[in-house]
Amino acid sequence: MNTKRILKIVAIIVIVIVILLITYFIIMHFNGFLNKNDVMNRAEVIELLEKGKEYPNYYYSSSDKLIIFFTIDKNKTEYYIKDNIVKCVNNDELLSWKDYNNNEVIEIWSRDNGQKYASINTLEKDDENISSQMGYDYSLISEEETFNTDFEYMGSREYEGRNVILVKVWNKDNLKINSTIFYIDKDTGLIMRRIDYTMMGFIKVDSNRNVKFDSVTDNDVQRPNLDGYEILESK
Repeated sequence: MNTKRILKIVAIIVIVIVILLITYFIIMHFNGFLNKNDVMNRAEVIELLEKGKEYPNYYYSSSDKLIIFFTIDKNKTEYYIKDNIVKCVNNDELLSWKDYNNNEVIEIWSRDNGQKYASINTLEKDDENISSQMGYDYSLISEEETFNTDFEYMGSREYEGRNVILVKVWNKDNLKINSTIFYIDKDTGLIMRRIDYTMMGFIKVDSNRNVKFDSVTDNDVQRPNLDGYEILESK
């Protein structure tokens, strides 16, 4: 096989790889066909997110997927929110229960020997990030100086039956391609989805919040029965 033929084969292989990478990159960064009308600035988006903090009844599960040429399912944690009470569950095991009405917080964990433990404490104001929707952070948008982020309104689209807006933020000292995208429900202000890109945009962590509106009952968020638990701390 002569040198020209080898070089031709290598060139074809390189071209094919480049085409595949470009196709993969486009698919990874496609967020649907967006309506570019009714543009919102950062302040208006923050106001909408603040509205979402007050929504009284919803369920969400942070179902994360790590995508590097293929999808790797990551951990799933569930939250039940009703009337300022938040119950957090992981794999059907209670992790925490917080009542913002009286600032009581209960945390649960267990040991390999089967013994279950609980702590009962007072929830201090400083314990919670002010830029947070019951544990779901949006400080990359609201705290521009702290995180040194640029902001872009991308547009709106329908997502899981809801009208959402998409906004993008990225560090001003970094490449725009390494960005974070938020899907925000236009009516309630709740975050529906978050996408983080790293490694020149070739790695993607897709966090679908799986929000269900007005679905949580009083029974879902009732104070946990701590019979059988060893109480480690109490304030």
